[in-house]
Amino acid sequence: MTFWQKVKRELGRETQPVDTVVRLIILERGIRGTLVAVLGVALLTSSRGIVGLVRGWVAELNVNPERRLIPRILSAVLRPIGEFSSRTVLLIGIGAILFGALELTEAVGLARRRRWAEYLTVIAGCIGIPFEIMEVLRRQTPVRIGILLINVAIVIYLAWQKHLFGLRGGVATETEAS
Repeated sequence: MTFWQKVKRELGRETQPVDTVVRLIILERGIRGTLVAVLGVALLTSSRGIVGLVRGWVAELNVNPERRLIPRILSAVLRPIGEFSSRTVLLIGIGAILFGALELTEAVGLARRRRWAEYLTVIAGCIGIPFEIMEVLRRQTPVRIGILLINVAIVIYLAWQKHLFGLRGGVATETEAS
């Protein structure tokens, strides 16, 4: 059997039944993917309108001197979007849709117990970790630290528990250990 035949067989097979942790990963990827894709569609449908709307929201939020936590958070999140050009908002929208599609693909693949989805989730998670570390180093917030820790935990769990990349004896020992 050639290398590519082995790869095709490995990626195409069905994995062990989904456990509670994988269900939580599916839920997290599904929610995040849906929210990001919806944001991307909203940004693409009328990028100029969105920029104007966001600028209005930021101005409105800044008028109230007794802002509570939620308005302060909204203002901090929306202010940068209001400063972008329409073209930049368009590119962010395209990127958001692509990222949302990736997250949803991971969720559906994991729910269908596909081996390729486990690999995709680990690889995509590993690619995101350096960017998340840069964000945490730039400014430490509980949300940024939490996202980084969750992503690292997902990567480690899937790679270790599912015997990916030859860890713990690879696929040959997966059925024995589970």
